[in-house]
Amino acid sequence: MALPDEAGQLARVSREFAERGINIQTMCAIGRAAPNVAIVTEQIIETRLALDAMNIEYTVNELLTLVMPDRPGSLADFSERLGNAGVSITSIYVLSRYRGDTELAFSVDDVDKARAALNLHESVPP
Repeated sequence: MALPDEAGQLARVSREFAERGINIQTMCAIGRAAPNVAIVTEQIIETRLALDAMNIEYTVNELLTLVMPDRPGSLADFSERLGNAGVSITSIYVLSRYRGDTELAFSVDDVDKARAALNLHESVPP
């Protein structure tokens, strides 16, 4: 989403999310003239409703998650597997680092190819 470069914009969005019970898992902001903000939540519908209510333009991307060893070369191995499969990474976030592992959330231009390249399978709810 793009936010105006004005003081208090993050406070406005995060307060609206808090009031709606939306938990932000991770986020990233970059830019100054028209800051782009990426926010990851599990409450997709509620997040969309909140952003719509604030008249904020946004896009939604499916995120995949992967846990990898927290060591030099893990990111290179991961990104090379996707690159060799012809998959472009469009966003990537570190969700957590714990006991020698790093959990990533990422979006790609071809989810099916990425799942195959990384040997990921969609989980089925119990």
